[in-house]
Amino acid sequence: MFSMLKLFMTFCFSFLLLSIPVQRKPLFYYLNQWAKPITNEVFSGSKEALLKGVKESKSFSHKLFNNSVPEADKISIQSSSIDKKKAIKNIDHGEGYTAEEKDMLKKILLNE
Repeated sequence: MFSMLKLFMTFCFSFLLLSIPVQRKPLFYYLNQWAKPITNEVFSGSKEALLKGVKESKSFSHKLFNNSVPEADKISIQSSSIDKKKAIKNIDHGEGYTAEEKDMLKKILLNE
């Protein structure tokens, strides 16, 4: 509470000091003319930095959103874990399969 009162008193004092008329113009007017080139440079630099930050945060949020969407699962036939020819040979030499089951398994393996 004391700091708020101190801030208010400082503001009032500064306002009154800068309002003192010098040659029918307030003191603030002369200080503003002197500091105008510096303040323009500071404001333009601040604007550029703010716009750059907005662009970076926009691209970051876009990347974050794109990485959150899962891609569809795909299985590549070429990178399958078994070799089709070896699988067909194992079916031919394997026991426990009927002739119909062997034909069905061959059709499945040869079908792309």
